[in-house]
Amino acid sequence: MRITAFGNVRLDTCIALIGRVRRALPLLISALLAFSTPIATAAGDTIIDLTYDSVMDMVRPEIHPGIAVHHNLQVTVSANHKLAEDRNRSTGPYHDQNAMAQILASSGDESTYASWRVEPDGRLVRIQNDPQSTRTITVTLMPGNTCHLDVVDQLKPGFSEYAFLRISTHTIGYFSTYRVVHTSCTIR
Repeated sequence: MRITAFGNVRLDTCIALIGRVRRALPLLISALLAFSTPIATAAGDTIIDLTYDSVMDMVRPEIHPGIAVHHNLQVTVSANHKLAEDRNRSTGPYHDQNAMAQILASSGDESTYASWRVEPDGRLVRIQNDPQSTRTITVTLMPGNTCHLDVVDQLKPGFSEYAFLRISTHTIGYFSTYRVVHTSCTIR
């Protein structure tokens, strides 16, 4: 007995095709990445809003324990492998902002401050090279147009302090601790 799903196409063939499509989904997501600005996004662009809160203890040039910083990243992606990122951060009365654009299919430049890549499993990964540490931001795309954000900072070999650009003075400050206390990720 022949079981059919669509005309003369066998049901087992349809199931195999669906399995291949599900495995190819991460590649499809990477194929949808494109350049855009948050002011004027093209139809079909995907905007991913990432926020995280961090707390750090400055040890020099001044001592300031428990500095809370709120970070926002808005990532716009679409079909031609380009990505645009607008980011800002704030603490108390101080804030700053920056932006960048990148083609995801490029191999990247190791000397670049920050760059995005698409992992084979479809996760978006941002590597940020600070003077004494590396920050890895991972966006996991999940069913139902949802996502999950992980932010991990790791000291580079030989360093015992984090060195970050201070929001208030745009000079380097040194921090004994850095921890992320809250993350959120939304797709629109």
